[in-house]
Amino acid sequence: MLGSLLPEIHIAVLKSTDILPSLPDAMPLVKGKNAVFITGPSRTADIEMTLSIGVHGPKEIHVFVTRN
Repeated sequence: MLGSLLPEIHIAVLKSTDILPSLPDAMPLVKGKNAVFITGPSRTADIEMTLSIGVHGPKEIHVFVTRN
């Protein structure tokens, strides 16, 4: 999945037990050959060398953590 194809508002629901302490702990669980990590608003200065923030990916991210 490309970051630019995510919805404008992204909502994630996950169990508290699914939260891992670090990225290396999560890597063995990644299925498939490709993974996309979205860490925050994108930055680009491609157009007229003017910095634009948040061009790709969701404008809002809401994460709901449930108890098991």
